[in-house]
Amino acid sequence: MTAARAAPLLAPFPYFGGKRDIAAGVWARFGRPKQYLEPFCGSLAILLAAPEPASLEVVGDFNGFIANFWRAVVHQPDAVATAADFPVLHIDLGARHGWLLAQRERLAAGLADPNWPGDAKCAGWWLWGQCCWIGSGWCEWGKAASQIPHASSAGMGIQALGKIPHASSAGMGIQALGKIPHASDAGRGPDRAMWTSGGRTALVWLRKIADRMERVRVVHGDWKRGLNNHYGGDDTAVFLDPPYEGYSTLYAAGAQARSVAQEVAAWCLDPEQARLKIALCGHRGDYDLPGWSVFEWERKRLTYSGTDTKDNECVWFSPACLAPEKKPVQADLFRGAT
Repeated sequence: MTAARAAPLLAPFPYFGGKRDIAAGVWARFGRPKQYLEPFCGSLAILLAAPEPASLEVVGDFNGFIANFWRAVVHQPDAVATAADFPVLHIDLGARHGWLLAQRERLAAGLADPNWPGDAKCAGWWLWGQCCWIGSGWCEWGKAASQIPHASSAGMGIQALGKIPHASSAGMGIQALGKIPHASDAGRGPDRAMWTSGGRTALVWLRKIADRMERVRVVHGDWKRGLNNHYGGDDTAVFLDPPYEGYSTLYAAGAQARSVAQEVAAWCLDPEQARLKIALCGHRGDYDLPGWSVFEWERKRLTYSGTDTKDNECVWFSPACLAPEKKPVQADLFRGAT
């Protein structure tokens, strides 16, 4: 009789472009590296899905609110949970959005210190807003505040599968079909241990993440900052998920998205990286990486008009990655290799 497999750790917020669906396929190609680097960490879906922690794990993000959230969760999960536990109120959403944007310079200065434990209040308020905000625009690091949800949309959470929760469901966030619920909503978590009341749901969740990330280094700034002097040849895996070309307006990098994507591709082709296990994400046709294997997968998504569309997404794997299994992992997602 085999022991029950523990439920995977998930980020406590919805995140556009997250890679949780393909995490198992990525780790099948990475194996068990001693060093793991993720400079565009976002919701940390890949690291949190790792079969076991690496000896050295370094993650980072250009968006200081994201970096601060993960830094604060590592060091102060209880305080973050307390700050995140708040009802969905439209006037507070707008006020907190403006207040958080005014904290960017201070947060950036703090994140420059690797020993700084993060700002728990900013992390909790950002988490709360990330779960309440509709569409893009919430606390974008490189842009001015430009979007406040319409008053009639307050508390509707993120749209999922074409259905906006009724007003009486305020604060429920994404909850259907395994999606991630609002961190502070009692009884809606994916783990029975989180079925408590009030803010204790978020508290248990964030404590679990803090335990997993106890030794993870969280940095902020240019994507190359987390890659310096951490190479261990074929014992190192690097997961790269830069802003996609053609979707730059959806990311904080904005107009710089194309140059960042091409800069990442050029780094991947540098002979000095030949021994690294690298996975690079993008859309079909974004990159030309000779000798790399390309796996295509589809992310079903809904537009605000309710139209069901598919993104032809790809993951490019470097030659140093492990060979794919004869039967692709998560065959419903990976359609094949070219």
